[in-house]
Amino acid sequence: MNSENTSTVTPNSTDPVVMRRNRIDRLNKIASRTGYGMYALSVLSFFGGLWTSLTGPLHFISGATLIIGSVILAPSIVITYGIRAARRDDAASSQPTAPVEPAP
Repeated sequence: MNSENTSTVTPNSTDPVVMRRNRIDRLNKIASRTGYGMYALSVLSFFGGLWTSLTGPLHFISGATLIIGSVILAPSIVITYGIRAARRDDAASSQPTAPVEPAP
């Protein structure tokens, strides 16, 4: 797993933007798990069909879950990168900066 802090507790937890971002992050995690679950179901049905005989229903389940997983997972991945970038930006903007001394 990545080492980046993905907790939803932030110093500005009363900020409406941060609250909305955290809500979107929770929904996005559900979408991500659903998308990966669809991929797993697709792989299992495909190899289950290879083990026995690739019948019409197994072929349909394999293809449909692959397509559904792709439709769900693609936006979820993009949203995840956006949320991480926003959190990095918030963390960078909250860091105190050293005053710049004028050149003599």
